[in-house]
Amino acid sequence: MHERNRARRIRGPFEGGASSAARTLFFVLATENLLINYTATAMNVALSALVGDLHTTLTGVQSAISLYALVVAAFVISGSKLGRRHGYRRAFVAGGGTFALGALISALAPSLPFLLLGWSVLQGLGVALMLPSLMAMLTETFAGAVRTKVLSTLAMTSGIGAAAGPVLGGLITNYLTWRMSFLLGAVITLAGTWLIRHTVDAGPFPGHPGQRFDALGVLLSTTGLVLLVVAALFAGRYGLLKARQDFAVLGHTLLERGGLSPVPVLSGIGLIFLAAFAGWELRLVKSGRDPLVRVTVLQNRTVRTGISTQLMLILVPNGMLFLVPVFLQTTFGFGALHCGVVLLPIALGLMTAAPPTARRIGQGRMTHRAAAMGAFVCMGVGCVAVAVLFSPRAQGVAAVGLALAPGILLIGLGRGMATTLTDLVQSAPDRDEVSDVTGLSYTAGYLGSSFGVALAGALMTTSLLYGFEAGVNDSRALSTAQKELVTRALEHQVQITAVSDDALRARAMSRGITGAAADGLVRINARAREQALTVSATGMATLAAGGWLMSLRLPVRAGTATATGPGRETPSQGQ
Repeated sequence: MHERNRARRIRGPFEGGASSAARTLFFVLATENLLINYTATAMNVALSALVGDLHTTLTGVQSAISLYALVVAAFVISGSKLGRRHGYRRAFVAGGGTFALGALISALAPSLPFLLLGWSVLQGLGVALMLPSLMAMLTETFAGAVRTKVLSTLAMTSGIGAAAGPVLGGLITNYLTWRMSFLLGAVITLAGTWLIRHTVDAGPFPGHPGQRFDALGVLLSTTGLVLLVVAALFAGRYGLLKARQDFAVLGHTLLERGGLSPVPVLSGIGLIFLAAFAGWELRLVKSGRDPLVRVTVLQNRTVRTGISTQLMLILVPNGMLFLVPVFLQTTFGFGALHCGVVLLPIALGLMTAAPPTARRIGQGRMTHRAAAMGAFVCMGVGCVAVAVLFSPRAQGVAAVGLALAPGILLIGLGRGMATTLTDLVQSAPDRDEVSDVTGLSYTAGYLGSSFGVALAGALMTTSLLYGFEAGVNDSRALSTAQKELVTRALEHQVQITAVSDDALRARAMSRGITGAAADGLVRINARAREQALTVSATGMATLAAGGWLMSLRLPVRAGTATATGPGRETPSQGQ
């Protein structure tokens, strides 16, 4: 009764635009959602600054980006359950405090380990607590067409935050410092949590008092997800199937070079843990105990297919948002601001496509399936356009920006068309299953983000290695001894990453390779780097095609395969 009264108190005036409580609630949650997504992509254009200031490598920064998404994906289900058990406002406030603390540590980080602690771990845990509570408060408060508008707007802020991250992050990094992004995040989050705490009722404890928290479920799910993402990260270092170097743990070689890569091994073990997690959760449900998440919600086709489609809709653009800045900085030496300018079309595309897509779906003139299929088409064609139009011989920011603009704009248009899928997924389950769906949805989203960066990096490094090796072997500018020297250096290289021509020339000189031989290595590196972008972007386009096929299983009409419950409107009314 308390929850219904609170919902009525907010929902009615909100529709008329007169409730300050409703405006405050939505404004704070939408702002925090935008900030969270901004933080996830703003550092992509600050790669060079991070590498220099923290005395680390591109691989180290890539690991921090992927680890952040992994922490969110691994713990967001737990965050959803904690919100359900102890109140969503309490969980949001606790997450906000954790996020702000992590942002402060990141802003002051003197080295990569501090950035990993502040950004990847603490901010990741804070997001895992905040996001499910944020979504649950809005889903339980609003209904029907109003909820469609609210959730579509919220999804649009996610996309705008992610798309604007490179642009604003580039401006802040260029004129101030990348550390300022974290400081602003801490201030905004503390202000938002204070407002939520003083304007939203704490509400009752809607969970299961007296029942134990599902710690085993947390352990099984977290282990499985960690192994899957680590396997994806290892693909660039060890190879997808055949190990390029020995895989050792604590000084003991487990897999030898030339044998099976650790990637399929870790992936298989991760899937076993996730299967055990699903079995354990089903056992808890059957015994009447409180599970971490009711995996039975995946029996709903709309939920299952919608969540899978969400993963792919995030994986593809996030992979490209990592790839393009890497190549802009290594090929042209672009700074954060120039990278942000080149990536500006993705934000323009999103803001152009999102409002009319939401409006057409709300009016019944477009289905969620059509929007998702259109999104994948735009993303796939955009990835191909980037691969084809990228030119290492372009001169200046304007020329590079014009060459990449069509592809980046198409990716942004696809991201904008995808913003309404959240409403379909959140509207599908019964009211008491919303928290379960929210946790699974955000897990899929952040897995998509983590996999996107990891897979893009794996495709890039694998293509770089083979392209560079082939170029060295075919080179006439290098002597046999120099070829052997380069080959040995590659074999003992801990990680292969995209490097600039100047950086490669400096490495060659340190090994006694100068003159025409060094020039030849620089040309080989440039060709291999260009080929790596082509292969990586084409790989992302292939994944977009797979996502398009997946989206075919989404319901044709808004109400198809969607569960309804007591006191709940049918989805067709809200979609």
